[in-house]
Amino acid sequence: MSILSAVQAGRYLGVTEKTVRNWINRGELEVLSVDPVRLDSRHVHEVLKARQAAALADLAGRMQDPVRLARETRRVLHPRDLGANLPQDRAEAERRRLSLVSDVARLLFGNAALTAACSGDGCRWCRAQDFAKVLGGWAPTQFSEGFRALFDQEPCEKCGPGLYGPVLAALAARVHPGGERPSAASVGPSAAERQAAREWAGRRAPVVAARPVKDKDDDGKALVARRLREVRGQLKVAKREGDQRRAIRLQQTLRALTADAAVVDGRAAAARPGRLACGHLLAAGCGCPRRASARGRQ
Repeated sequence: MSILSAVQAGRYLGVTEKTVRNWINRGELEVLSVDPVRLDSRHVHEVLKARQAAALADLAGRMQDPVRLARETRRVLHPRDLGANLPQDRAEAERRRLSLVSDVARLLFGNAALTAACSGDGCRWCRAQDFAKVLGGWAPTQFSEGFRALFDQEPCEKCGPGLYGPVLAALAARVHPGGERPSAASVGPSAAERQAAREWAGRRAPVVAARPVKDKDDDGKALVARRLREVRGQLKVAKREGDQRRAIRLQQTLRALTADAAVVDGRAAAARPGRLACGHLLAAGCGCPRRASARGRQ
């Protein structure tokens, strides 16, 4: 068990010393001693986790998530126009940007991670660990999409194994509960299982659905007639609505369907024999310029 002062507990919780003392007076924080104030680090950590859970629930109620909050926080920490060139100016600008971070982001990400997110070079995951030791706060102990969006980078080779380890262990526990993994060698079905499967397949023989018998008199007339009715109805609607483009397309389709209907009915050659100069049949209702025709020629 480690002991924390009011200042150290405030840094760990991301609040001021005055806020810590107010929580103590309201009974939200248990103290080991009053003068001076001493707190149990384990209890402070439990209070932090409880407040983080409440903050996540509030974000979910507002249809937000930590990743979106991290992106908004990064835009605050890295504005487009920094306006600071000298080292002392950059330090003051960094403190000013950190003061603009929301309380929810400060609670979920911690002061160490927020300070590391302001840095422009190196691994910010490692820097968060260093700032946590210096500032007395906490740093991420496992990889998450929220911290990745805040740092705008993946963990490096040095800190990556330690950060990815808990995530991979949690996934392994979900995929293989109880720590039992499937054996590498595959076990085939036994003879009894094969026999049972054959018997079941014999009882459940699939019944092939009979194909619909096509009517001998059905030579496509009904299909063409139905399509003609549909296109005529659509053409009326297009003309009523004033849609000229659609009406032109439907008229072209209607002419082609009329030609198909004439072919299906056997009226094409008898009604309009011969070909146009473009090579199309007269019965096809061609829209090409009819400058000459060859009626009566095959």
